[in-house]
Parts: sequence; C-alpha cells; structure tokens
Amino acid sequence: MSDRYSYLALDEDFQLVLDWFKALPDEVTVNDRSDRVLYYFRNQAKSPLAPVESIDQKRTPLVFASRPQRVRGTLWTDAEVLFTPEPFKSQFPLLYRTSKSFEAWLSTFDRVFSQKGQAERDWNYYLEGGVQNFNAELYALPRAMQALKGGQYFVHHRDSPSRVETVAKILRLRGYDVASA
Repeated sequence: MSDRYSYLALDEDFQLVLDWFKALPDEVTVNDRSDRVLYYFRNQAKSPLAPVESIDQKRTPLVFASRPQRVRGTLWTDAEVLFTPEPFKSQFPLLYRTSKSFEAWLSTFDRVFSQKGQAERDWNYYLEGGVQNFNAELYALPRAMQALKGGQYFVHHRDSPSRVETVAKILRLRGYDVASA
C-alpha cells in the first residue's frame, strides 16, 4: 500500500515541505506545476522511466506533493504527500525509509484531526467538505495553524465544485465571507 500524508498549509508553509525534500541526499527529478510537485527518485528506479503515458505509478519511485490552494477567495484546501509505489517496502526500501522519515517530520507539527479520535476536536468545526472523511490524520504547519486559530476554514483538495458550493452556502449562513463561483 502506498503512503499518504495529509496536512494543512498556506503558501508559505508549503515551502517547508519543498525544503524537506530538497535536503534529501537522493538524486531526484522534479516536475513542478501550479497544483503539485512530482519527485522521481531515479537512483532507486530499477529501469529507465517509461514515457509519461505509460508510467506505472505503483512500480515507479514517485512522490506527489500537492500544493494547498485558495478557493472561493477565503477557503484553503488541505494538501498531501503521496508515495505511490505498491507494494512499497519490498520494492523500494530506501524510499520507504524516506517516507517514514517524512512522517516523523510531519508529526512534529500540531495534529488537528485524527479518525482515531486522539487529536484535538476543537478544530473539527473548521475542517469542511471531505477533510474529515478522507484524512486519517491531519497536521497543521505553522502558518496554517495560526490561520486555524484565527477561524480559517479548510476544505479537501479533491472536493468537487458542487461540494465546495454547498460548504460555501453553509459558511455564509455562519457569517463567513466566501466568494461566489
């Protein structure tokens, strides 16, 4: 099974994630887009990278880091880091250790949600859309934690436009300013 780590971040916080990966001793290829950063750990690959249309993510040492996005003017999406290989540990043991190292680093920040019920429940009110449905655990990086304490709402990065519209309507009823679509 692949490893997925979810967190809350603002633009400034995402740089912490980029810096963490940049500090790794591994030789990586980076593909940077407005919605995510893709890391390819080529020194751990067992064969050359296939053409884009035929890459098997489960058999390739890839890591996707989704960027937090501002939606509807005032809402932020959660973000995630996804290590794609399956089976993971047996296929890429070094990348598996990198994943566990990232997990340890991420756990140094405030855990604001856990489906196991071990995290503070004070923040659930601000975690809208699918955030609580799809994230087993959720950490808040420093600026996001500060925003959360100030009443910032977050939605899941895969919430559909109609789901975000429903959340926006609910938040407007609470008196929170959310831009129209």
